[in-house]
Amino acid sequence: MDLFSGTTFKRAVAAAVALPLAGGATLVAAGPAAADEEDYKILVVGKTLGFRHSHIDDTTRALIDLGEDNGFTVDVWDPPNDSAGWWGSGSPGQPDLTMDSTPFTSAEDLSQYATLVFVSPVDNTNSLNPATPRLLDDTELAALQGYVHGGGGFVGLHAATDTMHTVPWYGELTGGGARFASHPQQQTATMRVESPAHPSTAHLPAVWERFDEWYNYTTNPRADVHVLLTLDESTYSPGNNAMGEDHPISWCQNFEGGRSWYEGAGHTDASWTDPLFLEHVLKGVEWTAGVVEGGGNCVTFPEVDAVVAGLNTSAVGDGVIAGAIASLLGSARTAAEAGDPATAVQVLGGARSLVDHLSAAAGDRDLLASKIDDLVDWQTGLVDDGPALDLAAEAELRTMGGKQYLAVRVLNEDDAAVDITVTTPYGSKEFAAVAPTKNAYQAFATRLVEVPAGEVTVTATAVLDGETVTEEVAVAYAGTA
Repeated sequence: MDLFSGTTFKRAVAAAVALPLAGGATLVAAGPAAADEEDYKILVVGKTLGFRHSHIDDTTRALIDLGEDNGFTVDVWDPPNDSAGWWGSGSPGQPDLTMDSTPFTSAEDLSQYATLVFVSPVDNTNSLNPATPRLLDDTELAALQGYVHGGGGFVGLHAATDTMHTVPWYGELTGGGARFASHPQQQTATMRVESPAHPSTAHLPAVWERFDEWYNYTTNPRADVHVLLTLDESTYSPGNNAMGEDHPISWCQNFEGGRSWYEGAGHTDASWTDPLFLEHVLKGVEWTAGVVEGGGNCVTFPEVDAVVAGLNTSAVGDGVIAGAIASLLGSARTAAEAGDPATAVQVLGGARSLVDHLSAAAGDRDLLASKIDDLVDWQTGLVDDGPALDLAAEAELRTMGGKQYLAVRVLNEDDAAVDITVTTPYGSKEFAAVAPTKNAYQAFATRLVEVPAGEVTVTATAVLDGETVTEEVAVAYAGTA
């Protein structure tokens, strides 16, 4: 039974973590689609000219369902065709859902979509024979390029890296030129979250075990993309073309004016009923559509370096400042790559402060500032603040015997005993070694008829992993005055 009807304040992480940046739920302008539209539209591309993945139909239905619950509608391009080969007699497509003709007519026509989702649209161009029909012909490809350059979103799922092998630009769009190379038999493997503050990973466990078909890629895209998840090859048998200790499996990037997000898992039909996986993909869709922000927005150090390199440094002062910013960015990158995000954040703060000293003639200072802010957000999400206490605290005014009391309860949800001090405007109370699942409860007499709103301070101390951890939270309560 709840003691109070008041709001519970949950304390699960150390105070230095910037929690509002991790949720990634801030509404922003949505890609080429009208930013002020409450609902938006996406395009699902399942057209197949080569081997057809069974999950295409499941993915399409899952995205339609997600759209109904999250404010977007779905058009589908997945026509049947007779592209016969070793994989079968052709593609059945999704005739009950598909559009009558290609939507890739022009960038203007594609701009009705906030993002495009390529769902394993294999086209059998692996041989690199330029005569092999591609998923998109030259006209359709030009429409896609214009759409991306105009700010459009792109989501690649699973075998989106196994199509249009004869178009290098498409490989850069999906991410760093990484193309499908091979996969071992389907098996259970462990993924590790590398960017925990991004909207598409904020809800995931740091170590995520799944059964799927795990791709090896022709190249490691890390130099060009923001890696979201990596595969731990020690947890499964990667087979031929194993990528080693650094095996990205999901990534994103800001690409030539648009946004691109890729997830290499999702081959199994069961993926498309898995709530964790569906939320992961949903946030990828929403991020590329410009509906959510956060976690660094898939920024990379080279991306910010390019902004600095594009500054007009003809003025001596601007040249000196730009050089200093570039140097600090280099130092921050070195710290980040060494696994020291706290130092990276400090150094980036120095670079950010210099941006305000550039002259207006230097270029887009707001863009550079926002990109450095994104780097800070990304690296802040990686800072390990050490052990943290898990507590729930409530405070509420109650009437007992005709008198006003301030009732405070602190629940220890941690695994260790916690010393708790409760400080109020009407007195304080110390509780020693409150055991896990137990409460520290005290009612403080106010001696007032009408009580103003206020705050209670809860200080908690415990020994976690041999380290003494102290945390302090403020819990507000409503008054009667």
